[in-house]
Order: sequence, then C-alpha cells, then structure tokens
Amino acid sequence: MFLTLIFAGCSNQKKAEDVYLTEAKTMLDEKKYDESIKNYRDFIKDYPKSDKAIFAYNQIAGIQIDALKNPQEGIKTYKELAEKFPSTKEAKQGLFMVAFIYDETLKDKENAIKAYQEFLNKYPTDSDPNDKMSESAKTMLEVLKSGKSIEEMIQQNIEKMGGQGKTDSMKVEGIEEKNVPPPTKDLKESGTQKKEDPRVPANKEERKKAGEDPASDTKNKE
Repeated sequence: MFLTLIFAGCSNQKKAEDVYLTEAKTMLDEKKYDESIKNYRDFIKDYPKSDKAIFAYNQIAGIQIDALKNPQEGIKTYKELAEKFPSTKEAKQGLFMVAFIYDETLKDKENAIKAYQEFLNKYPTDSDPNDKMSESAKTMLEVLKSGKSIEEMIQQNIEKMGGQGKTDSMKVEGIEEKNVPPPTKDLKESGTQKKEDPRVPANKEERKKAGEDPASDTKNKE
C-alpha cells in the first residue's frame, strides 16, 4: 500500500516544461495528432502562465486546422488564446484568424462579417506599422458586405482615387477640364506656336513668281 501511494504521488508530479513540449513535437512528427494535442493541453494546464503557453495554443490550433481538418475546433482554440492572453499581439492574430477561417475556409459569410466586426471593435487601427491586420480586416469586411471581389474593390478604389486626383490637379491649375482656353495671341507671337507670315513667299520659286530676286539674300549677307 505504501509503494502504491509513492507511485501514485510520482505519477501526479508535473513534468518539466521542455519534456511536455518535446513529447508533443515527437507525437506531431509521428503524425499522432491527438496525442500531440494532449501533451500541449497538459502543458498549458500545468504551466498556464508560461511564456511558451501561447506557442502551445498556436500549435494546437495548427494541428486542428491543417492536420485534422477541423477548423471549428481551431476557432475555439484561437478564441481561448485571445481570452487567456488579451494584451498580446498573438491575441490579435488569433481573433483575426477566427474571422479569416469563417471567411476563407468555412465560407460562412454571416459569421465572418460578425467576426471581422468584433475584431475591429477591439482593434480599430494598427499601432505597429508592420502590422496590417486591422487594415486588412476593414477591406475584407467591406468586400463581404458589398458582395464584390477584392479585385473589383481594388479597381474601384484605383478609379476613384485617379478621378479625384485628376480633379484636384485641375483645380490647382485653375482650369476646368471641359473649358480649356486656346493659346492666346501673345503665346502665338512669342514663338511658342510657329506662325508663317503669309506676305513672305516660303521658297525661291515662289519668290521668283512674286518678282523678287533670291540672289539678293546673298548680296545682302555680303
């Protein structure tokens, strides 16, 4: 009985963090996905405040989505990660992935719109210049609500920006596109626009006919 209690006590002792993670990776490499998830879960249970707990959550979600083809369970894991570590960048990534999975994997438009909106309520802007998730979420939400493709939205924005830029440019120049005035008399006479004097014959033949001596040009030059 004494030995039984000793063995029971030993079996209830926590493993070291690295032991959990190594065993989980070994199971994953051997494609024993359920066993790998169990090791990661046991690790989170025994070390909930560990700085490697977020890594474990992401590993679990990855296995559920990619290996087990169970995106719904992956969504639950990402939500759990965001709830347990709300002030981390991984929480933001997790909530974005929730919306992305609804949208791209499950093709669940209603829940995707709801998830993107909830994401933007929490993260309306990107504070990190290298992080474009809020910007991407706004675009994806607009695409879902409009029913247009991303390509159509991009083209529409390009046309809109191009037209506005052209209008602004015309305003700065002080001219209206529909009513551009012709060159003024001053511009014509200043040489900007070449103008021939109809009173002067253009070549020697024409000048002979006009009664002028082309040789006089040479004499005058001398």
